Amino acid sequence: MSKAQLHDSPVVSLSDLWPEGQIQTLSGRIIDHIRSSLFSGHLTSGAFLGTEASWAEQFGVSRMASRDAINALKAAGIIEIRIGARGGIFVAEANPDRFAEALAIQMKLIGVEHAEVLDAQIAIEVTAIELATQRADPEDLKALHNLLAQMRETSDQPEIFTPLAMQFREALIVASKNRVLIAQFRGLRHLLLPYYMRHSTKDVAERAIGAHEALLAMIAARDVSGASRLMRERLYLIRDVQLSQKSSDS
Repeated sequence: MSKAQLHDSPVVSLSDLWPEGQIQTLSGRIIDHIRSSLFSGHLTSGAFLGTEASWAEQFGVSRMASRDAINALKAAGIIEIRIGARGGIFVAEANPDRFAEALAIQMKLIGVEHAEVLDAQIAIEVTAIELATQRADPEDLKALHNLLAQMRETSDQPEIFTPLAMQFREALIVASKNRVLIAQFRGLRHLLLPYYMRHSTKDVAERAIGAHEALLAMIAARDVSGASRLMRERLYLIRDVQLSQKSSDS
């Protein structure tokens, strides 16, 4: 029995994906090829890709070039290495939390302005609330009500209330059933939370609770236009207040 037959995961022959006459000796070409094969749908999460030795053979490169490509792809989260009799190189399993943190880090490194973050928040949350109002199921509503109850109990404790309020926002987006919006918001929340924490007060908390109660009622009533209007108005108000406060702080 071959090593490939030991795996339950789909087995992909990299040489079948490599265009004839395009084999290169540079690890960068291997990296580009694996990435393009993933985006084109030829590779899927969990697929078995072989071993370091088989990569060198299939691509016609040195073991060093093969190893360099593997290390770079692993660092990028595209592949994972499993050890043991059923080990080898696999297309990585999805990890939304890793993506969210990486997205937040990259946004911070390129120096996005707070106004840009707030604009993105409006785009994501308004779209999400429209979808959530149509798609939220009983489990979503239960999770939202539980979070709202916790927020009421901690309205005078900003260090507890603010992360709960951010969880409530995330739960609204989860209710949209749109994984792209969820992933984007999870990256954005790393940048949003410090600003919300900095200016959280009991009055702010009580206004947020009131708005969230109204949103929940509109979701339950499937009032898409009402929920969208309230979310948009609320977020534009938050944007104006936060940018004004940031200007005052600087």
